[in-house]
Amino acid sequence: MREIAFACLLLLCTARPAVSDQREFLGPAPVRNFHPIQLIFLNLPFERPQTLGRGRVELHVQSAESNEAAIGVDPLLYNLKFETNRTVFGARYGLARGWEVGIDLPFITRYGGFLDPFINAVESAFDAKNAYRDIYPDDRFGAFAVARGDTVLFHGHEATFQPGDLWLSLKRQIPLREGLPSVALRAAIKAPTGDPDNVLGSGKPDFGLGLAAEQRLLNRLMVYLNLDFVYPVGPITPARLTLNPIFSQAFAAEFSLTRRWSAVLHEALYTSPMHGTGSRLLDDTLVEAGLGLNLSFSSHLGFQLMGINNVTPVETGADFSLILAVTVKP
Repeated sequence: MREIAFACLLLLCTARPAVSDQREFLGPAPVRNFHPIQLIFLNLPFERPQTLGRGRVELHVQSAESNEAAIGVDPLLYNLKFETNRTVFGARYGLARGWEVGIDLPFITRYGGFLDPFINAVESAFDAKNAYRDIYPDDRFGAFAVARGDTVLFHGHEATFQPGDLWLSLKRQIPLREGLPSVALRAAIKAPTGDPDNVLGSGKPDFGLGLAAEQRLLNRLMVYLNLDFVYPVGPITPARLTLNPIFSQAFAAEFSLTRRWSAVLHEALYTSPMHGTGSRLLDDTLVEAGLGLNLSFSSHLGFQLMGINNVTPVETGADFSLILAVTVKP
């Protein structure tokens, strides 16, 4: 991973500026913590600070495929082996200059998946295979169960396109003088529309505040930063787990390859709202890294594809996630 980061840094430092600065930057992929348990909480997706003009509309579809394989007794007894597809349908609307509102609803499919052969091949090549996958055949739904003694904390079944928790968002871009980074403040509230009995929602509302910023450093290079704070309402589960606030930080660098194509290097950190269980499945802080491609097909249509890998020895994040996002601005 350090060698890859060094190579990307060397590429950025030695790239020749383009003759024209009319380059399309789509921004960071709308990633979040895709762990199947963390999905029940509000987590503001990574985004740019720009807002839509007054009366403008943006529609988007975001689909993330996440692979999970974790078995342990630490002191919780847990067994998770499956993939989750989380597809979000959303819209944004420009209220006034610098003001934007949004609505998003995720749909969750939990099944055996299709990423196991690819992940096994990559992990074997780097001598870092997850032995838990050997317990179940490739692409098979194994189990989704977390318990503390006789108390079941989470127990999920296979699901087909079931609704998760809907959320509403508000963003305010802060006017700053030219040359300074673009900055916006944002807020969100999550409604408990997902079924908590099948781990599709928390059964409680959550509230979030955040900051989004970006700065163009070179003709070909844009960098992005999000800092977010979420207050999840608890307690949850039959064990009455209390919750801590969630802090997340995300950074990305987007390097323009051509006018419409760009490569994105991504890093993110997420704390977990759960605490005091003694389990690395629920309590620990996660760090992820990702690499992706953006295509600005036109001023009205954009595509983003990114692979995200858990780079810390904790299980509060999915092993590997692949996200595709399509944005349409009529």
